[in-house]
Amino acid sequence: MRIIIVDDEALERKGLSKMILEEMPEISIVGDARNGRVAMELADQLAPDVMMMDIKMPGIDGVQAVKEIRKKHKKIKFIMVSAFNTFEYAKEVMQQGVKEYILKPSRKEDVIAALRRVQAEVQEERAEQMEQLRLRKKYQKALSLINSEWPEKNRELLDRNRSSDYSHIKIMMEKAVDYIEQNFKEAITLEKTAEYVNLTPFYFSKIFKERMGVTFIDYLTELRINYAKEEMKSPEKSLKEICFDAGYKDPNYFCRVFKKITGDTPTEYRHKHIN
Repeated sequence: MRIIIVDDEALERKGLSKMILEEMPEISIVGDARNGRVAMELADQLAPDVMMMDIKMPGIDGVQAVKEIRKKHKKIKFIMVSAFNTFEYAKEVMQQGVKEYILKPSRKEDVIAALRRVQAEVQEERAEQMEQLRLRKKYQKALSLINSEWPEKNRELLDRNRSSDYSHIKIMMEKAVDYIEQNFKEAITLEKTAEYVNLTPFYFSKIFKERMGVTFIDYLTELRINYAKEEMKSPEKSLKEICFDAGYKDPNYFCRVFKKITGDTPTEYRHKHIN
């Protein structure tokens, strides 16, 4: 994964670079920029997968830079960094499709966690592209064979077989969803689920998103958080117990995910719904 770091403070850029390379040596930091204008130029020149962007910079700020970059580079992901913990800043960048928002001073665990989430999204999109390319080539090869060698009467047979592939996919998805709903409290992964339904992780990821309208991770997260919300209405269980029951092993991570989804911390949510 290729990344560009954008911040008007040189020490901040160096600190982030060092932090990232120590924890994620597989990442390539292909450039850094001191302001939004340079960031826009580097986006054109280097085509990164991710840009870690400070919001408040002289001249063209981070929000303006994101707007301009996204006009030409729809696939670049952005992680915004700001010393200002205000709803307006977060709202403005979220309207640009930015999902990750980190406060300064940047904690290593927050930076790395955000990068790993974005990395997973980038890898998933690449896998989908590869699978689409493979299927397109396979379809073109089959079409060529039909047009050149198969008699007309066998085309109907091909259509029936195609319909039987679609039925098979539907059955696999129903089986996968049932598996997820039965095991979301455990350490369930996309790879384990794909193996359960006898599909490759890449292909499973693609058809899951096509059929369900969300990624595997988003579906699993929503399932877990909805379960936790229901459990919080009962005062007998502690929040820590609910965290573990919902499939999370780290209460701090659970709190961050819960707030991102609901807008409230678990404590705030429980207080609202019990009282």
